[in-house]
Amino acid sequence: MKKLLLICFCLSLLIWLSACRAADAQADTMPIVLNQNEYVLYQNIFYNDMAEEYLGKTVTKEGTLTWIYDAFYGRTRYYVWGYTDATKCCDWQWEFVPADLDSLPAKGSLIKLTGTLTRDEAALDKIWLINTTVELETAFTPETCDVDMTTMDATLERVQLLNMQYKPEAFAGKSLRIYGRVLNSTTIQHPYYDNAWIQPFETTQQVPAIGTMVILTGTWQGGSVQADRVEATPDY
Repeated sequence: MKKLLLICFCLSLLIWLSACRAADAQADTMPIVLNQNEYVLYQNIFYNDMAEEYLGKTVTKEGTLTWIYDAFYGRTRYYVWGYTDATKCCDWQWEFVPADLDSLPAKGSLIKLTGTLTRDEAALDKIWLINTTVELETAFTPETCDVDMTTMDATLERVQLLNMQYKPEAFAGKSLRIYGRVLNSTTIQHPYYDNAWIQPFETTQQVPAIGTMVILTGTWQGGSVQADRVEATPDY
């Protein structure tokens, strides 16, 4: 009888530990990787003419999953990204070709991506990862919208926004979320750099003070964000 009770106790403990691990695997805030070595590698490959040393090699990248819509080429591009450090002044992002779109986690999830670095004119920066496998490390559930720039690093957000500003008709009526600093009561700007980009918005909501980091939630109309919500945020 004691042996049976011990077995039941052990099984209960395993179930409890499993539940704890499952709970830990779901993030309340979007997980972000800080990795200075990854940034140095990214700079070497794309800006310091060292790509040939790495092309054809299988590599693993850990970071946040997102995707953008490239209106210039009419395709969705998938990325794993992160920042150098907590200042978030410098970021890195690796474009990849998903092997199975249906199995991708939600945007904003922390993943471990393995693939082969390959030169290809179809890649936005002419190099991407192919033959990829994606392992979910921490799940994240973003708000539902058509274009969620809150799941992007600052560089990818800028790329997505430029697509929207130069091809506004491709995004007309799309729901969106975007983050940036309040420039004035009708404009936000790049989250970290002055004059890198600005974006007009219209809202009936109270707008926080100039310089406040905010998330706008609304729709895209005529090159402007029609914001239903303007929320200060500490997350960027």
